[in-house]
Amino acid sequence: MSAQSPKETEDVAKKLAELEEVVAKIKGGYGEVGQYMEMLREISIRYFRIMELYAKHGSISVEMAVPEIKDPISKEIIKILLDKSEKENKVLNLSDITRELKLRRGTASRRIVREKVNELVKIGVVRKMESGKQSSYTISEDLINRWYSLLGLRKK
Repeated sequence: MSAQSPKETEDVAKKLAELEEVVAKIKGGYGEVGQYMEMLREISIRYFRIMELYAKHGSISVEMAVPEIKDPISKEIIKILLDKSEKENKVLNLSDITRELKLRRGTASRRIVREKVNELVKIGVVRKMESGKQSSYTISEDLINRWYSLLGLRKK
């Protein structure tokens, strides 16, 4: 066996360093792919959770997040607050809620709406915000968290 010259040893060391660099890049790429696969797995789990709820109940509705509320007017008030806060990004006062409830149900009493909203505030489903004499209402963080949990999502 012949001894390697310093030049050959240097070339081998250089090629070995290049090879280590390529292996490190490939290894890093697999780590990134693994992260994407984990994200895909989590999304799939959430999707199948939503599909399971839909298959069992025929729809995904507010009633599933707050099963303790049996009253149809209270359920409709929650839907109104969800719709308006989601679509228009605003809070509503009692007059707004009463007006929208009247559009949806054909009839609505401000007194009844006030009673129902106060009950929803008391159980923590609706949040009351006061600005001077004016009170406005929106969905509580608790209900939002329940909704996200039901759907298998994490709140952002």
